[in-house]
Amino acid sequence: MTVTVDEKRCIACGMCAYAAPEVFRIVGSASTVVAQPEGKSPRVRDAANGCPVNAIRVEG
Repeated sequence: MTVTVDEKRCIACGMCAYAAPEVFRIVGSASTVVAQPEGKSPRVRDAANGCPVNAIRVEG
């Protein structure tokens, strides 16, 4: 599973960092991926599906 955040779309609402703090952190005005998840992570998929501006992409 590979996770990316489109910093141009991100509004730094913090929902992803709340859902999966081991993967996402808010840095400045956007979310940042601090660590790729190991294996399949339903919390990371929940964060991507819940992103209000669809800035998170999950592949794999």
